Formats: sequence, structure tokens, C-alpha cells
Amino acid sequence: MKKQKIAVGPGASSLMLIAVVLSLTVLTVLTMISARNDASLSHRSVETRQQVYELSSNAERSLAKLDHVLAKAGAENAGEAYLEAVRAALPEGMRMEGNQVLWEEKGSDRQLECGVKLKEAGAFPRTEWVLHRLGEADIWEDSFDDFNDLRDDFSEDGSSGETGAEDFDEADESDLFRADDEDDTL
Repeated sequence: MKKQKIAVGPGASSLMLIAVVLSLTVLTVLTMISARNDASLSHRSVETRQQVYELSSNAERSLAKLDHVLAKAGAENAGEAYLEAVRAALPEGMRMEGNQVLWEEKGSDRQLECGVKLKEAGAFPRTEWVLHRLGEADIWEDSFDDFNDLRDDFSEDGSSGETGAEDFDEADESDLFRADDEDDTL
């Protein structure tokens, strides 16, 4: 058998060079597109973060206004008169349902729903957060209704709102560890 030699002509190296240049060009374009998308995502992330910080800051300012009202009402009243005095002096945009005060902080495309439970007159701290929910402004139209339904369901259970951590004793904890050990042996 005669071995044949494969000869590469001068045009083959030019074709290989063109293929390499085209491949590098495509990779460069893809890298540029990816970098531009990453920059766009970073800018949106910064804008969203700034808006969330602004909403949170506004919520804290609103809570400070409410706290001022609570301090004044607590110094002058007690019991049901305290709640009525608070209801009469609520800052604009807040509403009171029972012993809870609810309000919304709105941004351009985000919304922060806030709710606090009032403690008795003279207590410190005067409030306890029960709702601090961030979402898009257009999907939270009826969320206070959802919150009220949740609150009603919770109060129908007869629960006081405590976590139940006080009822957790050492025996329960050892049972948990024993169950984990049994799973490891299988």
C-alpha cells in the first residue's frame, strides 16, 4: 500500500484564520451583550434596593409619628379612652382596627404594608410589628383584606399571638434529637 500525503494549500490557512477571527468576534459580541445585561440588572437592583430603603425609612418615620400620638394619648387616658384618643389623633394615611394600626408606604413600583399592634397605655415599647410586607404596588390592592382575613382566622383559633416557645421543654428537645439519631442509623 502506498501512503498518500495530504497537502494543505495556501488557501486552507486563510480559511482557518477567517474561522478563528469569526469565532473570536462572536465570542466578543456575546461577552458584550452579557456585560450590558449584567450592568442593566445591577442598575435595577440598586434602584430597587434604594426604593426599599426609602419605603422602610418612611415606615419608621410614620411609626415615630404614631409613637408620639401614643405617648400623648397614654399620658392622658387609659383603657378604652386610650384607644379612642389614639383613633382621633391618628396621623394621615393610617387607620385603626381594634387595637391595631395599619398603613401603607407607596413607592413608584413597590409598596410596603405596615401594621402594628398597640400595647396598653403606659407600656414601653408602645407597639409591636404585626405586618411589614413588601410587594409590587399593583398586586397589593386588596392585601389589607387578606391581612384582615388572616387576623380573623388567627383570632378564631383562640391563640394569643405567642410563639409557643415558652411551652417547649427539655423532654421535647431530647425527643427531637433521638428521632434524628434514629434516621441516621437507617
